[in-house]
Order: sequence, then C-alpha cells, then structure tokens
Amino acid sequence: MFKAHIKLIALKELSKESLSGYDLMKHIECFGKKPSPGYVYPLLKDLKEKGFISFKKDKRKKVYSITPKGKRLLVNLQKNREEMMKRMRDVLKPIADKDEIKEIGFYKHKGFFKDKNILVKFHKTLFSAYKKDDEKNRDKIKKIIDDSIMKLEKLK
Repeated sequence: MFKAHIKLIALKELSKESLSGYDLMKHIECFGKKPSPGYVYPLLKDLKEKGFISFKKDKRKKVYSITPKGKRLLVNLQKNREEMMKRMRDVLKPIADKDEIKEIGFYKHKGFFKDKNILVKFHKTLFSAYKKDDEKNRDKIKKIIDDSIMKLEKLK
C-alpha cells in the first residue's frame, strides 16, 4: 500500500470516528496490509503538527480526531483521486469500445475479475519485497518471476 493511500485512509477513518493509533492501524489493515507503528505514529504526528488532526488523552492512550482543516484536506484528496480515476477511464474508454481491449486480456479471460484478489495479493507482496531495496532480494525476486513466467507459458 502506498504511503499516500495510508494518509487518505487514515483521514477518511478519522472522519468517521475518533480512534487511537492502534485502532487506526487495525482499520487501515482492512484495506490491505497492516501498516507498521513506525509509519503510522510519525504520520499522526505530522498530521497533528499541520493541524489536520488533534488528539485527546484517554487514560494511557491518545485518541485522534480529524479537524475542520483535515476535513477540507480529505475532500481535496478525494477530489484529486476521483479526477485521476476519471482520467484513467477516459484514457481506456477509446480502446474499450474496440477490439484492442481484447489484446490486453481483460475480457478475453472471464476469470480475470473473479480471481483478481490473488493478483492484488501478488502486487502487495511484490512491492513489499522490493521496498527493502536489497540487491540480493531483487535477484531472488527476478528469479521467482522468471520461473513463474516459464511455468505460466507452459499452460498456454
């Protein structure tokens, strides 16, 4: 999951209800991989320093809430996301009405959308492994992908 997505999800979740950092991590996990405390707490600190969220002490924990400024940021982030999605749809629409889309394979393979969860999981795992920026890891990843491609080509 990209950092910008985590910020958007955090603001969106805090717009629904006030949450502790731990509870926020559990909410974010529903959208994909659970973020680390080493990322979430500095993000919360940054959002607080910029005035997008506030917190109140509740016994031993901090409970975070979105501020009016944070709500405006959330609206702008959501508008930007929608505009980006619209531009992507606009780019794909001309080919969606033609036979070129079949070359991509979206509609040729009926199980694609049915089984997309495994592709999403693969994507998350791949980027997570690459994030470590380790040359040995990259070589292992390339070998795994090359082996997988060879096996998949045999299925044709």
